[in-house]
Amino acid sequence: MRWFLAFWIMATVAFAQTPMIGDAGWQFDESRFDPRFPAMREWAKAGVQGGIPARSATPVRATLRPGDNLQQAIDQIATNGGGAILLRKGDYLIRQTVTIRSGVILRGEHRDSTRLLVQIKAPFFKTNGSTPATAVAVTDAERVGVENLTMRYAAVPFEPNDRADTNAAWSPDVFHRPELRDTTVYVHLLIFTRCRNSWVDGCTFLWAGAHPLGVSACQHMTLRHNLIDRAYIKQDSRHGGYYGCWGSSYCLFYNETVRRIRHFALMLPGCRYNVVLNCNFEVDVNFHDRDDGDNLVEGCRMHTPVWHSWAAVATGTPAKHGPPGKGNLLFNNSVRSKGKAGFSTKAPLLAEPSVIYEVTNQFGSPIVSALRDAGPPKGGTLYAVRAEP
Repeated sequence: MRWFLAFWIMATVAFAQTPMIGDAGWQFDESRFDPRFPAMREWAKAGVQGGIPARSATPVRATLRPGDNLQQAIDQIATNGGGAILLRKGDYLIRQTVTIRSGVILRGEHRDSTRLLVQIKAPFFKTNGSTPATAVAVTDAERVGVENLTMRYAAVPFEPNDRADTNAAWSPDVFHRPELRDTTVYVHLLIFTRCRNSWVDGCTFLWAGAHPLGVSACQHMTLRHNLIDRAYIKQDSRHGGYYGCWGSSYCLFYNETVRRIRHFALMLPGCRYNVVLNCNFEVDVNFHDRDDGDNLVEGCRMHTPVWHSWAAVATGTPAKHGPPGKGNLLFNNSVRSKGKAGFSTKAPLLAEPSVIYEVTNQFGSPIVSALRDAGPPKGGTLYAVRAEP
């Protein structure tokens, strides 16, 4: 836990002091282009087109306090052309789905003290035939932002089943046995569907009922400086515990910290040209179920705990999933799988910083392979961007 706090403090200090990837004013750095990797031009396009607008540049159209009608405020601001809603510090109880409309930014006054506490309950949707329940939903929208707040599932009096100790022994109950203490916690926290040019910036997602955060069939999304920790539903075939990039493209995941959920997943057809940069993963990065390939993971700390059921990079199983796409590259990552150095505990392949690795386009071992005759990229990075002069 000590290293985690140190990592979080350093990331927070950097966030406060320096301009960040994902802001306005970044462009492709032609001087660092390496023609061996033509996808570099596409990766440089990942994220909100034109960058996330500065908070100071977005007018606050409404200021709310706990107990105010959040959905009504969202609808009014959207009707009047959009803008930011400032949520003052306090606990906002979410008892039914909140839908954010195009042009609306939901901004907390204080990341830790502005809390959306989700009290929705729902049974497993595959059993009762309903659709999955979501606390905050964004569908067919553009220019939506969620900033500087905490979301937490708070509908049950007990904590998710996981382990605090990275070196705790593996047990099948965490990921392979259903949650039976309460069977009505199948509630996602924040899901974007068919959205463009939207972002989640500087937020905390705790104790999700099912999925904490996901982008489905979206393009040009930026998700950065977020902390995702714990989920109740993360067992086999239960459709929970994913931080999901589902069939989405040109998304930028930057400086994310992800702990104690099932997977960070790049998955499904349409998942292409996504960039995962400088993130801290205590879960596997899973190339899952026929992604379209050409996704980049660079500069990340990928350390799965001993009690996690997967190595640092995973690809699903032939009985349930299609194989990964081609051209998914990993570069300059620190990798430990279930406490052991390398990409796999079965046949470890050490993650050398100067070597570019590709996710194997088939199931089985090895999960990744080093690119033959491919030294480091010309400019020292595959994500070649620079700030505008």
